[in-house]
Amino acid sequence: MNDITYFYNNKLTLSTDRIYVFVINFGLYNSDDFVEILSSDENNRADEMRSVEKRRQFIITRGITKRILATSLDRKPSQIKFLYNQHGKPFINDKYNDYTIEFNTSHSELYGLIAMTLNSKVGVDIQKIKPLQDISALSSRFFSDNERNELMRIDENKQQDAFYLGWVRKESFIKAVGTGVAYGLDRFTVPLSKKENKNIIIPDFENKKWHCYDLIEFENYKTALTTCKDNIDILIAH
Repeated sequence: MNDITYFYNNKLTLSTDRIYVFVINFGLYNSDDFVEILSSDENNRADEMRSVEKRRQFIITRGITKRILATSLDRKPSQIKFLYNQHGKPFINDKYNDYTIEFNTSHSELYGLIAMTLNSKVGVDIQKIKPLQDISALSSRFFSDNERNELMRIDENKQQDAFYLGWVRKESFIKAVGTGVAYGLDRFTVPLSKKENKNIIIPDFENKKWHCYDLIEFENYKTALTTCKDNIDILIAH
């Protein structure tokens, strides 16, 4: 698939049967190029961020998201207005061929992700792998009993990799559901093995089935995507 900037000027053909995932390398972008695209509230939010890195990530990710959506909707990027649900997940009211546009973003250090589709809730997560001081304590706080038991059965030198794999899968799920951490990370279970990465089925508290997929691994990062629709194509642009 073409790179991200191609879709600044070429309409992205959104579909109910396809999820587009855009991989952002923050080193390739200048956040100043996106400031005028953001609303005053969004720029104020960015200004309040103490971390320069977090500020850049937010501005660039939000700006690119708006540019891609604007081209698809025949609007100006500054005309794309983000609203938020009660848990802070952004959405837009604009329709695409009468379908609801669903999207989600994530970022970690040098890279970010944007996922877009139609009529299917979607959540995406990326995490840079960093040394963990106490995996047992972290898993006790955030993982289910089954996940903790699986983690403790894994060789110690492979536990960190398994922890991050489980973490991005869990994060992508709660972001797809739309509640974030309010859902409760220990209320559901994902496998921690790379062997089970084709289509991980996660039932929610209403027994609705969600489908989780690993995306790509690069430069010590883990990524995952969860959606409410089965048998959907995932296309990745770098």
